[in-house]
Amino acid sequence: MPDGGIKVSFGALQSAAGSISSNAAKVRGSLDDLKSYLQPLVSTWVGAASEAYNAHQAKWDSAAADLQQVMAAIGTAVNQAADDYTAGERTNTNRW
Repeated sequence: MPDGGIKVSFGALQSAAGSISSNAAKVRGSLDDLKSYLQPLVSTWVGAASEAYNAHQAKWDSAAADLQQVMAAIGTAVNQAADDYTAGERTNTNRW
């Protein structure tokens, strides 16, 4: 805004927080589905192929866990921002 003010839509913030949490769960579900889909094939691998896959899968799992943590933190932060803006609005309204 040109005057330096901030305009916040409380509903949009709450909706965004819910959407982030929902999408984090969808990502986790998709990754779990993919792992389940591959499991019959993976179980046939032995030796170097199995070891290589397991090493890469461990990296993948770690990255997926990091992604889940980041998405959860973002969802929490957006939800907290909505709560803080709502509380600030309530405080300002009660001053009148």
